[in-house]
Amino acid sequence: MSKAELLSYCQQLYSREGIGAFSFDALLNRGSLYWALYKQGLTQRKLIAALQLENEYTIFKDAQPLVRAGGITKRWTWARIIETAKVVKAKEGFLPPAGWFQINGYGSLVQALYNRNRSWDQLREELGDFGGSSFIKSRNGMRWRSHPEASLSNFLYARDIEHRRGDRYPDEYAKQSKSKYGYFDLHFQSDNEERIDVEIWGDKPLGHDEENYSRRRLEKEQFNKGNVRFLGIHYADCYKEERLAEILEPYLVKRAAFRFDTPTDPQIPTTHWSNTDELLAHCQTLAASMPDGEFPTEEWLRKRGKWAKRKGPAYNTVSIYIKTWLGGIRNLRRLLNQPHVSTATWDHSSAISAYRCFYEKHNMTPGQVRHFRRTKSKPFSNDVMKEAARICSAVNKYSGGSAAVNRLLGIEIVRNRKWPQDRIVEEYRRATSRWGMSPNQILYDHRTGDLTLEANDYRALAQLVDAAAREFGGSKVVLRLIGFKAPLRPCRKRRATKSG
Repeated sequence: MSKAELLSYCQQLYSREGIGAFSFDALLNRGSLYWALYKQGLTQRKLIAALQLENEYTIFKDAQPLVRAGGITKRWTWARIIETAKVVKAKEGFLPPAGWFQINGYGSLVQALYNRNRSWDQLREELGDFGGSSFIKSRNGMRWRSHPEASLSNFLYARDIEHRRGDRYPDEYAKQSKSKYGYFDLHFQSDNEERIDVEIWGDKPLGHDEENYSRRRLEKEQFNKGNVRFLGIHYADCYKEERLAEILEPYLVKRAAFRFDTPTDPQIPTTHWSNTDELLAHCQTLAASMPDGEFPTEEWLRKRGKWAKRKGPAYNTVSIYIKTWLGGIRNLRRLLNQPHVSTATWDHSSAISAYRCFYEKHNMTPGQVRHFRRTKSKPFSNDVMKEAARICSAVNKYSGGSAAVNRLLGIEIVRNRKWPQDRIVEEYRRATSRWGMSPNQILYDHRTGDLTLEANDYRALAQLVDAAAREFGGSKVVLRLIGFKAPLRPCRKRRATKSG
């Protein structure tokens, strides 16, 4: 069936059975439909998007029960998080910080909020917790109408630059626009002791009327056209210290932050101070819940490697926030007074040395090995994949990236061309005819020492397995197409454990 025929069939399926027909399990159990869709590049997510059913599927998924530790529990949807927070706010008289929720039996609510890529401030905004607009507090005690404003305030405060909340626009503004009034976001004093009028521009203000916002922005820009003391800043730039310093340089000489109120302030970018309070409290609670009281690794947070099957939820979004706001796991552990937990350290020479040793051992660069990380049939062990990830991160940070190290070591990377499906099938036929095994079994025997492959054969087979996973969803489909049945291997006996 063609892609258009498959979409037409799925549209009819939706008409007959509803949105539930497109759950992953339902698709997989419907004969060969899933594989036919996959061959046309239609994964479950892409299929739902092509049918324009994303919103309906999200509602359907949120309504499904969640199985945890053999029991069934109710999902923490965004609507349920808001309703629960409203009950707490009504009882306490305000919305407590995330740490309070953790201590008082609502830890799963906090986890679900971060897993949904939300922030505590978005929850505050939904509840109108600080009387509407000014609800984000900066280090100087001022409350601001948005996070970027608080970030800019913290940047200025840490450098002892006088600033305050924005004044109302002059009356002339109302005469020249459709708005009855307007406010600047912030004012600060330049090195020449002039007042600088600041507006922080957004793209799509969540929860606001975008059309009216665009009109108001245009009106403000036109009104300030002749104002030499006017400065417009994009909201995203307020989160980056280096970028803010460049933007403010015409008014303020670049200077380092020196005004710190808490022991952790020097170790966190000033533009993230207002973001990190709840996150640090959440991380402290998470560390306290660990058996050794130490904050876990990123692999534990993301349920990868040896932690892939651990119980409990993944903390992918928390991991991202830790990198963005706190400078990574290593720096977070310093903030939590646990620097001893992080062991390996890197520099320019050690990163290059590890890169060279890895290449000599595997006949592939760490970057090439990491290419296989998302395939279902991985030709490398989890330990090798983790080692490759660590080395890639180290050379990117300390040695200018993989391309620079390859040039330094004289390593020439031959870029793979896209493997057409007919070539993958033909190469599988050749490999199984030559070795009498599937490519996955050949690679496994090479890793365990039962078979020795030439470097070129090893690299070609690894690329072939990756291409099969990418184009067919795995080796089983290709082996079925060429009519080859992989020889059975004896099951490895479990190691007996001593009792008592």
